[in-house]
Amino acid sequence: MPLSEPDTLPASIADWPPLDRALLGETHPALPTFPLHLFPTPWRAWVEASSRLFGSADYLTHCLLGGVAAVGGAGLRIEVAAHWREPLLLWQALVGGPSSGKSASFARVRALLAAVTPHAESGDRAAPTVVFDGGLERVDTALLGSSRGVLLWRENLADWMAEANARGRRQDRRPARPAWLAGWSAGSSLVGPRPRDDFAVGIAGALSPERLAAWGEGDRALASRFLYVWPQRGAAPSLADGEADDSGLVALLQKIASLAGHRETPCVVPFDEDAARRLEALMPALQRPVDEREEPGAEGVAAEWIGRGVPTLVRLAGLLSLMEWSLSKAEWSPVRATHVEAAYELWSGYYRPHALAVFDRSEVGACEHAARRVARWLRRVRVSQISREDVRREALCQSVDVEGAEEVLARLEAVGLVRQLPPAGSSRGGPRRRRWLVHPQLAGRASEGGS
Repeated sequence: MPLSEPDTLPASIADWPPLDRALLGETHPALPTFPLHLFPTPWRAWVEASSRLFGSADYLTHCLLGGVAAVGGAGLRIEVAAHWREPLLLWQALVGGPSSGKSASFARVRALLAAVTPHAESGDRAAPTVVFDGGLERVDTALLGSSRGVLLWRENLADWMAEANARGRRQDRRPARPAWLAGWSAGSSLVGPRPRDDFAVGIAGALSPERLAAWGEGDRALASRFLYVWPQRGAAPSLADGEADDSGLVALLQKIASLAGHRETPCVVPFDEDAARRLEALMPALQRPVDEREEPGAEGVAAEWIGRGVPTLVRLAGLLSLMEWSLSKAEWSPVRATHVEAAYELWSGYYRPHALAVFDRSEVGACEHAARRVARWLRRVRVSQISREDVRREALCQSVDVEGAEEVLARLEAVGLVRQLPPAGSSRGGPRRRRWLVHPQLAGRASEGGS
């Protein structure tokens, strides 16, 4: 095979450009860290103490915000106007590579949620009901025994996306997509032959950077409902976790859970007049396009995500309001303008740049996606030279034709990962063979710290 041909070139080659780590999927833009100053002191103190074990607070804070939403679920509605109420439901994607703390962060918050008890008269076994790696039917079954909704954790959200758009083997089996879409807004849905009112589902899950291309090829309406977190690797973890006040935080979660009603007869937390006016003033900024030069109707999942900015901000403002209220002795408290401002800072200064970074990586063309696959393959096989057929057959498993392989090689040449060699003739005649030299750091001819 071509890959086994001897390398007749020198082992050390100078004048190569720096290795493009982004094409290898090893880097992403530096993104903001979670603005912990927006959390009331006991909530912030718990995150700061607990996150030492993980090195970064982003995943943990993201999961904690989802946990606060889950104890209320559709049993709490944030009312902006008489005709507009948002349930406390969040869909959250934790983006990162293996062993980056995604599952561990959710497990840390899950331990708090397990200590929260439901209303005695509700008949619920937990507040909230948590389903691990389940599909639509398991979520639907769990929802039958939950008054406020279900929190679903998925270890691989890319698989969940594929399942959501798949149709069952039986012809009468409906795709799960419409039910999931209803779950984000606690709307009515049809699960199999059974109609469901107030189908309320919060979602949290892990998403690998290597699956972002598949995620981008999935359903835009589903992808645009998620809040994304993609932090850089944090500091070295520390075992000093003794200061985290778990019992104190469980008490705060319990207070919010006790305020929640049934999803069919929810407790309503209203905006006050100043909060409503402030939201109205912020709406033009919330709908600002990704690119200032684009029209507001720009296409793409990023535009759809921004289009859901207003209802998402309402939910975030409601969560921050409830977290503050949990520290008071008041029977209830409305959402105020300060909460709207804080939610806008959280959405625009943190969640928006993280989401756009994810969409920028996921919405790549077929050629760019294939080039990234080949780059990762080169890093794995460590060969000095490749041919077009190596790219087409070995790296891409014949998923592209000859023309597509040429486009991929041109892309790799443009970023300096390969370099075409002068065509070599054959002793038997025939077409001259074309081969490409591989970047020394990918071929193993230079140290990884070189270039």
